[in-house]
Amino acid sequence: MATRGQRPKPAALRLLNGNAGKRPVNTQEPDTGPADTSPPEWLSQAATPHWARLAPMLATAGVLKQSDRDLLATYCETFAAYLEAVKAGGASMSMVGQLRQLMGELGMTPSARARITADKAPEVERGKARFFAV
Repeated sequence: MATRGQRPKPAALRLLNGNAGKRPVNTQEPDTGPADTSPPEWLSQAATPHWARLAPMLATAGVLKQSDRDLLATYCETFAAYLEAVKAGGASMSMVGQLRQLMGELGMTPSARARITADKAPEVERGKARFFAV
């Protein structure tokens, strides 16, 4: 049976967006480290230019992790297939839906990026001033 409710956000996103619900944050979430930005060997020739354009950008933004490489490769393959379908005059709405879903997962849409905000860390006061804060 499927789970109900919203999908849980990764801990990094919860910390960036604030924890409005005051639910406990998973501090033991696995970190797979930064991604290798070279394309997977199995990526098709049509999808490789999309990978070359997106992987460095997403890795620099800190969005692409090692465990997300297959997700990005799936997006690149789907986008390449979509472009071929457009050229042939037969792009389907299901392909557009798949692309939109993958783009949201990778933070590649304006609304997905708008949900990610980084607040400046509060400055720690030194000395006696910390006792007289207003």
